[in-house]
Formats: sequence, C-alpha cells, structure tokens
Amino acid sequence: MKRHLKYILLILTAGIFQNLLAQETKVGKVKVVKYRDTDDKFTESTTDKTLAYLNKRKHDILITNRKDTTLLKTDSLGIFKIPYKYFSYCRITVNPKTKNLREEFLFIEGIGEKDSLEFKIYDYHISNKIDSTKAPEFYNKFNTKKAEQDFFAGRKRYLLGNGIEYSKKFIEQLELKSKEHGFEIEYPEKMYGTLEEHRILYRYNDRMKELLGIKNWW
Repeated sequence: MKRHLKYILLILTAGIFQNLLAQETKVGKVKVVKYRDTDDKFTESTTDKTLAYLNKRKHDILITNRKDTTLLKTDSLGIFKIPYKYFSYCRITVNPKTKNLREEFLFIEGIGEKDSLEFKIYDYHISNKIDSTKAPEFYNKFNTKKAEQDFFAGRKRYLLGNGIEYSKKFIEQLELKSKEHGFEIEYPEKMYGTLEEHRILYRYNDRMKELLGIKNWW
C-alpha cells in the first residue's frame, strides 16, 4: 500500500513540476506572410513557393527587457519559447541582423495571458529585394523612391503593365480618376511582362496613389 502511495506521490509531483515549467515559458511562433495576398498572381507580393521556403528557415530571436537579454533561435516550424522573466515587459526582435526579414515587437504592458503568441513578418522587403535582383534596370526606373521623385517633379502618372489584358470597365474608371486627380496613364518602355516587373509597377502605382491622396481607388 505504501509503495502505491509512493508512486502516486511521484506522479503528482511530476505533474505539478510540469505545470510550473509550463507557467514559466510561453510559446512564440514566427510566420512569414504576404503583405499583398490576392488571387491575382501579378499583384501578390511573392509566390507561394517563396513563402514556403521562408517559413522553413530558422529565425534568430532577440528578447530584451530593462535588465536581461536573451538570444534564441526558432526551430524549422518557427517556434521558440519566451522565458518567464520577460512576461511583464519585453521587446522581441525577429531576425535582428537580417534587414529584409527584421521585425520588432514591443510589449510595454506585458505579453498577456495567452500561452502562445504569433509574430507575423510581412514579405514586403524580401519581395522588394527579389524583384530588384531579378529586374534591376526596371526596378531602378520604377521603384517607390522613383515614384516620389516623379510626383514632386510634377510627373504624376499611373503605369499600365504589358502582358495584362485590362477590362474596359477598369480603363474607364482609371480615365475618370486621372481627370479627377490630374495624373497621366502611361505604359513603361522596355517591359517584358515578368512577374517581378508587375510587382514593381504595383508598388510604384501604390505609392503614387498615396501621394495623390487617393484613399478609395474605385
């Protein structure tokens, strides 16, 4: 009887110990997602294949508070554990030394009561890098900084891409917007119609719309 009680006590003690360990850490998960996720392959930010590759990599995690610093690495699923001493206040930086996948999260009032947290990293910068590498000349002509330069130089325009068949309704609405906001409709020179070029144009047009003050496009 005493032996059975001993085993029961051991099981109960192990259970309590596991619960204490669980309370001393929270699970974080890094997930790379599309900043532009559509059914249109010409305007989505990256391909599903690229996104799957980015989500299989291990990410560096830097956790800091007012006293301590911890450097961790996720597993291949993007999972890492946040120690208890960072629960009340912390700054979590994902990929601190990787410019194109770096993101910072600040928890001034603590990380909350949830046992797990998801940290989304948008693919904007990595998508930009891929496009600038695969279509460097086109990128230099039509990146977002060029859109700003064109706008302030008085060259306000919306660029239509080669390789896309635009609907009649789209063109009609675009022409109405051009009259309302004072921009020209143009086709860029020397465009081959690649996905990289279309993504570059999308970002150019998106920045130009912001500068023109167009909030609701249609």
